[in-house]
Parts: sequence; C-alpha cells; structure tokens
Amino acid sequence: MANNLSIYQHLSGIGKISLFVLTIVRCAFTPPYYAFETIRSIREHTSRCLLPVISVVAPFGMVIALQGVEALQLFGTQRILGSILVVAIFRELSPALAGIMIAAQGGSSVTAELGSMRVQDEIDAHEVMAVNPMRYLVVPRFIGLMVACPLVNTLAATTGIAGGYVVAVWLKGVNHGAFVADLYTFVNAFDIWSGVIKTTVFGAIIGMVSCYKGFNATGGAEGVGRAVNDAVVQSIILFLGVNYFLSYAMYNVTG
Repeated sequence: MANNLSIYQHLSGIGKISLFVLTIVRCAFTPPYYAFETIRSIREHTSRCLLPVISVVAPFGMVIALQGVEALQLFGTQRILGSILVVAIFRELSPALAGIMIAAQGGSSVTAELGSMRVQDEIDAHEVMAVNPMRYLVVPRFIGLMVACPLVNTLAATTGIAGGYVVAVWLKGVNHGAFVADLYTFVNAFDIWSGVIKTTVFGAIIGMVSCYKGFNATGGAEGVGRAVNDAVVQSIILFLGVNYFLSYAMYNVTG
C-alpha cells in the first residue's frame, strides 16, 4: 500500500510539472507579452551570474593549461595545447560550470522571489487584480534564465581560454605563435555552437525547476528555504544528466 502511494505521488508530481511547463510555453507564445519584465530579468541574471561564472571557468582554464603542458611535453606536442584547451572549455567544461553557478545564483534567487510572493499572498493578489501571475511573474524569469545562461557561458569560455593562454605562454614558456596558430586545429564551428545549445537547454531546465519550486512553495520562510535548496540541487542533477545525452547525440550526428 505504501509503495502504491509513493508511486502515485511521483506520477502526480511529474504530471504537475508537465502541466506547469506546458502553461509556461503557452503563455510565452501568446499575448499579452511583458517585454520590459523579460528584458529586466535577462539583464539582472546576466549581471548577477557573470562574475561568479568567470571566477570559476578562468581558473579551470589555467589548470588545464598547466597540466596539459606537463603531459604534452612528454610527447613533444605542446603546440596542440591551445586546440585541446578550446575543445575542452567550449564543449564540456564551461557549459557545465556555467550551469552550476547560474543554478546557484540565478535559480536560487528566482525560487526565493516567487516563494516569498507565494507565502505572502502576492501571487494571489495578482490574480485578484486580473494579472496572470504565470505571464507576468514566471515567464519573464524563465526566459531570463534561458537566455542569460548561453550569454554568460560564451563570455566565461573566452576568459577560460585567456587564462589558459596566460599560464601556457607567459608562465610555462610555450611559443606564442605555435599556441595561437594551432588554437583551432581540432575545433570546428559546431564545437562552439554546441556550448550555446547546451547552455540554452540548461537555462531552460534551471528556469523550469526554479519557477516551479518557487511558485508552489508552502510553509512560510522555512518552506521557501526548502524550495530554494531543492531547486538548486534538482536542477543541477537534472541538467548534468541531460548533458550526457546531449553530448552523445551531438557528437554522433557530427561524427
């Protein structure tokens, strides 16, 4: 009996999330549109998450260069270090780190905002004033996270490559010309676009989970805290799982 109840609760939860996502999609593509709120959300999440993501991705680029120089010296192939660095950062490293930091920074703030509005009856007040809270509160935040994630990732990936260059050329003595000349030897346009595609999907997942948890928060301040924690943890687990299937599909398609 307990097992049946648990299965029912899980299926019910999946159904609620599915309906919530479908409602977001319907509201996003039908008027009225709240363009000002959407632009404000994109700007807010981009500015809030940019520095933390750069602070994480740039040192990782430096570490890859540091360890790569030592490993490639054994085979005399230091000149391909730049290309390996670009592939690692654009394909996997920067999208994953950007997603984690945006979930921690942007996703948590969205959950906290919506959760506070829910427990303080502000969302109900919007409905009383004939303002659809899904259109005015949820959709702009969802789109803001989905757009901010690839923007932040692109800028952060650039700083990761710059950090790797500093370590490889300035500190470890790799030839500048060789590093730059072979920077894109093993890189094609899809390697760069794959990061944009991934982070757009990651941003959509973070936005979906964060908005759902915040919009349905209960239990006062304690309930909002639980919702924020659940949103961050669940969104990171979900998009990192999706990342494997995205990578598998993309690189099989492109060979």
